[in-house]
Amino acid sequence: MQNNKCILLITSSYPASGNDLRAAAGVFVRDFAKNLAQKATVIVLTQRTSKHEQPSTNEDGILVIRFPWRGGETPLSTISFPKDTLLILSVIFQGLWSLLKLRHKFKIDYALAFWTIPSGFWALCLKWFFKIPYSVWCLGSDIWDYKNNFITRHMLKLIFNQAHLLFADGYNLKRDVELISGKTCYFLPTSRCLPERVLIHAEIRQGKNNYLFIGRYHQNKGPDILLEAISLLEPFIREKVHFHFFGGGQIKESLKEFIKSKLLNDIVTLNDYIDEQHAVAYLKACNALIIPSRIESIPVVLSDALQTNCPIIATDVGDMGFLLRHYNAGMVVPPESPEEIAKAIASDVIERRDYSIGRNKLFEVFNLAKATDIFFSHIINKI
Repeated sequence: MQNNKCILLITSSYPASGNDLRAAAGVFVRDFAKNLAQKATVIVLTQRTSKHEQPSTNEDGILVIRFPWRGGETPLSTISFPKDTLLILSVIFQGLWSLLKLRHKFKIDYALAFWTIPSGFWALCLKWFFKIPYSVWCLGSDIWDYKNNFITRHMLKLIFNQAHLLFADGYNLKRDVELISGKTCYFLPTSRCLPERVLIHAEIRQGKNNYLFIGRYHQNKGPDILLEAISLLEPFIREKVHFHFFGGGQIKESLKEFIKSKLLNDIVTLNDYIDEQHAVAYLKACNALIIPSRIESIPVVLSDALQTNCPIIATDVGDMGFLLRHYNAGMVVPPESPEEIAKAIASDVIERRDYSIGRNKLFEVFNLAKATDIFFSHIINKI
């Protein structure tokens, strides 16, 4: 039952529409907001990601306010200091100005920042100016990108120390946040609600083993490592496989060049971002999802694979290796090792192991409704 309290979700990741999957984490925030809206009034503040977006919309009973900034459709994950100083200043100050206007229009009882920077900074200002308590839900890339810089590490500490509660979407990340903050951080997994049935058919290669990559085309996510692994496959394996890449980002052109130089066009299809319907179709149709990350916590796409019962091959980074081994839920390979990924693919082609029982057990950990209940139970006495 919904009470009359108002919770503000401040985020740099929120889908522009139901088909906007540029950031899986943003789809998680949307689905989390829907669950939370059953317990309290929810308002979302985020930056515009498209010139076609309305500044204020009511989506599934949730007021979503989108503020303009100089970056337009540029994902915040792709901007960096000092190259994009003007964009950084624009999003920080436009977000803060919109937050102040929002506070004067609505009574806000609590704020939750997704993720630490810049959203945590906005939540910090909300507390300084209006004494409104806030929590921070930390994402892996958010912490790893900032913890080793003297200035941003101190910003992280300030945001953490002023927060009412801290949450992290991975066990290793939880420990990192605790080391930085000196405070307790609670593990809460990120997952989204995928449609159970879709009418779309995946365009897989019939008679072949089809493998899937879904993620940003970014060094951290390792699509270049996966391509190198594919180039190492023996000819008799190559003739039995096809790889479907879905994503977007700063290294897309270099991936294209690698595919061309290694003559991989016949077995690799490099696509743009994928929407929910197609994601489900491919996850259900492919032989395995491959997560070749260099650095990771627990990516949302892992829970997507669990939700669709798609086999998983993942690198031993963050919490992925521990979880897959602990639940016997998938194949684990060393990080930054194209040779080992190639061996894992070949092994899967030659003789597949059944991890379905372990996948079902692990999926129970990634329950969005349960995560929402846990968060709300933590803050109920504060609002």
